[in-house]
Amino acid sequence: MTAVAWPPQQALAVALAETADRAPPFAGVGPLPDRPIRLILAPTRSTFDSVTRGRLPSWSEGAAFPEAGTVVLLSTGPPDRLAAALRHELAHLALRWRIRRMLPLWFEEGYAAVASGEWDRLDALRLNWQLARGVSLDLDALDRALRADRAEAGSAYGLATTAVLLLDRWGGERGLGPLIDNLAREPTFDAALRATYHMTEGDFETRWQRDVARRYGWLSWAGAAGVFWAGMGLVLVWLVRLRRRRDRARRALLDEGWTVSEQDGGGPTA
Repeated sequence: MTAVAWPPQQALAVALAETADRAPPFAGVGPLPDRPIRLILAPTRSTFDSVTRGRLPSWSEGAAFPEAGTVVLLSTGPPDRLAAALRHELAHLALRWRIRRMLPLWFEEGYAAVASGEWDRLDALRLNWQLARGVSLDLDALDRALRADRAEAGSAYGLATTAVLLLDRWGGERGLGPLIDNLAREPTFDAALRATYHMTEGDFETRWQRDVARRYGWLSWAGAAGVFWAGMGLVLVWLVRLRRRRDRARRALLDEGWTVSEQDGGGPTA
């Protein structure tokens, strides 16, 4: 791993390069092959766009160029976030070097998300009310959404992750291994699905949509939202009780030093 960075971020670049050298194996692919990789840290958005030649969406913060063995990261975030982004981009390299050709974008991005453990994308889906209404995408539309604006792309990345996780579950103990092996042998993605799961790409699309509806439909959304509102309710109950305790303490202070007149039997006197 060769790291390229501007002087203020040289130490960060070295730390990330060392992290990459110790990268654990990638699901279904294994460890990175023993070949050179160049990591470039771009300290500003303009530098990032210049290095990547403006070929990525404006919200993108990382890029992998498998043919050149290069990863580019926008290095304005916290180190732990950069380490996760680096793992994501290295997964792209590992997959492309194993398969040796481009795959559907939804699979490449979903695989990188799974390989880098980006489970927060699934948490966001659970509170996506549009998804709960049954708004579904086919795989071609999912590819387009991955390059849309930040909000739409965020949901698309989560959906791509669910698609790859479904394939992983079908692989049993070997996970994505059998599919990856067939992707390296077969000429198309559809042919690899047939060889691995005995279904066409269209069959997989239908089953994936059903799986998403079951996992992230109204019941899932209501459950996730219910947890949120239940938490808010507990906070409100605590605030009400706190307010009542304060009110009792204030009334007790006001009553101090006051006596009841025997003449009128009521009314406060001092």
